[in-house]
Amino acid sequence: MTLQVPVYYAQFLVGRIAVHDDGTIGFAYTPEWISTPRAFPISVLMPLGPDPFPNRVTAPWLANLLPEEQQLETLSRSLGLSRTDAVALLREIGGDTAGALSFDSPSLQDQWDYVLLTDYYRTSSPQDALQAHFNDLAQRPFLAGADGVRLSLAGGQQKSALAVLDADGRPVLQLPEDGSRLAIPRNGAPSTVILKPDNPRLPGIVENELYCLTLAQKTGIPAAQAASIALGVRSAICVLRYDRHLSASGRIQRLHQEDFAQATATPPGRKYEVGSVPGFTLANLFTAAGHLEPRDVLNLFDQFAFNILVANTDAHAKNYSILHRLGPSVALAPLYDVSTVLPWPAVNQYFAQKIGGRKRKPADVTPDHFAQIAAELGFRPAEVLNRVTRLVDLMVQHRPAAEQHAAAQPGTAPGYVEQAANCAEQNALRILGRIPRA
Repeated sequence: MTLQVPVYYAQFLVGRIAVHDDGTIGFAYTPEWISTPRAFPISVLMPLGPDPFPNRVTAPWLANLLPEEQQLETLSRSLGLSRTDAVALLREIGGDTAGALSFDSPSLQDQWDYVLLTDYYRTSSPQDALQAHFNDLAQRPFLAGADGVRLSLAGGQQKSALAVLDADGRPVLQLPEDGSRLAIPRNGAPSTVILKPDNPRLPGIVENELYCLTLAQKTGIPAAQAASIALGVRSAICVLRYDRHLSASGRIQRLHQEDFAQATATPPGRKYEVGSVPGFTLANLFTAAGHLEPRDVLNLFDQFAFNILVANTDAHAKNYSILHRLGPSVALAPLYDVSTVLPWPAVNQYFAQKIGGRKRKPADVTPDHFAQIAAELGFRPAEVLNRVTRLVDLMVQHRPAAEQHAAAQPGTAPGYVEQAANCAEQNALRILGRIPRA
C-alpha cells in the first residue's frame, strides 16, 4: 500500500507525496493545481505537469526542508521518529517551512493563532521569555510536539521561527521595534522572523552576521533585513523573512522558495564540495542559475563574490535560494546567512566550493582565481575582475556606515563589530593584492 501525504499552499491542494512500499518517495501535482491561475511549481526540477516525479528528485527536495546535524537528532528523538524519515517528520512539523508549503494539513486563515512568548512562558519580561524559549529549543527544536506548533527550518544552527505582533496583537511584516512583541505561530499561522541566539563557541557571531548583512545591503547587494535583540548578558540576531509578503488586504502571505540544494537535487549531506563523495560545486551553482534571468545571474555572482571577499567559508548550496513568484516566474532570493569566519581560527577555514580546482582558504585566493572562475563559467575575465574590484571599493566606502549601524543595535558589542569589519575588509584587500599576504 502507498502512503499519500497532501501538500498545500494555504487552502489549496498542490499535490501529494507518495511513499511506496519499497521506501522510495514520489510527488505529483493535482489536476486542479495545474489548472489554477498563477499556480507555481514547487521546484525548478518539478515543473507543472501531470507526470509524477521520482525519488531522486523528491527525496532530497524534502530532506532539505528539515534541520540538520544535532538539531535533527534532537528533533527526531523528541518525536520518536527516525531522522531519515523526512516524510514522517514533515507530517509532524511541516506546517510552516521555508517557502510557502504546508504538509499534511492546509493553512487556513480563520484557524491561525499566535501566543505571546511572555504568555507561553508565564513571565512579564520579554527578555526572560525569549531566553526561556532558547533554553526550550535546546531540548525540543521548534517546540516540536507543542499543541498547534508545526515549524521547521533547515540548517544545523539553533534557531526559532516566530512572528512579530504590533501593539494591537496583529502580525506585522517588520523587525521588532518599540511596542511590538514576539509570538509563537500556531495552527498553520505563518512566522515572520527567524531568530538565532549567540553562540559561545563563536564569540561575536551576532555582531558579525549583522555587520556582513548590513555591508552587503550598502554595497547594493539585496540582503535579508536584520537587527539584534538584547537578552541581558546575551544577544540574538533577528532576520526578517524574505519569503513572506503582505497581501492586498494586509494579511501575511507566504512566498515560495527553494534553496540551491533543492534546485539541484543535492542531499543535505552533499551541500559542500568536500570528501570523496561528489558534492555541490561552483558549476552546480551556476548551472542552476540557468533558471534565472540574466540580471539575476549577475546578482548571484555578486553574492558568491561577496562571500569570498568577506571570507564566508560556510556559503554552501543551502545558502543561496530561488524565489518562486505567482505567475509563475523565478527570481534570486536576497543574500542571507553570511559572516566572516576569520575571527574563529578553530572553525573550518576552507571555502564550501573548490576555487580554481582546489580547496582553498581565504588567504589563498588571488585575482587569478577569479579569472579562472570566469573562464569556468563562460564569463569574460576582465569584466569579472572589474566587478570584483568595484565590489571591494564599495565595501571599503560603506564600511563606516555599516559598522556604525551594527554597533548601534541593542545588545551588540562595538569591539566585535570592529573585529568583523577589520577581518572582512583586510581579506578583500588582500585578495586584490592591495595589502601584503601573510
